[in-house]
Amino acid sequence: MIDENLDYKLLKIKNGKPFFAIINLEIIKNEERNEIIEEYCGDGWQRQGDIESVPMKGYEDWKKGVINGLEFAFSKSNEKWKIKIKKVEGRIATDTNPTIIGFATILAFCKQTNLKLDDTEMEKIENFTFKSWENRNDEKIPNFINLEYEQ
Repeated sequence: MIDENLDYKLLKIKNGKPFFAIINLEIIKNEERNEIIEEYCGDGWQRQGDIESVPMKGYEDWKKGVINGLEFAFSKSNEKWKIKIKKVEGRIATDTNPTIIGFATILAFCKQTNLKLDDTEMEKIENFTFKSWENRNDEKIPNFINLEYEQ
């Protein structure tokens, strides 16, 4: 069951381009190590214009965006966390790509854990995300630690 109160919604238009994602994470402190549990419960693509919700099978690039966003957040935290990824939603090819998903994941993590990133670092991540529709970057997997794309 998903606690809708944990939904983090990113909706922004920048330079005429849309950036949209909904991320639902259940986060608790963990004593020994960071742990990610993927519990996607979506149905994927249903109809033109509908929001797509990531299922357990498929959407691997979006899932990798979530994981890379969490790995970045882990690298900035002094705590250890257990995270259940419950829901990832967006609109493929029009409003959402792996970088946008990863950025929304970072913001969701920061909000729930009260992790503060410094302004300069946040600006760099935002600029990286806002360029994700350029040069076919929307087809690539983001690395938020190095601010570059993986093939």
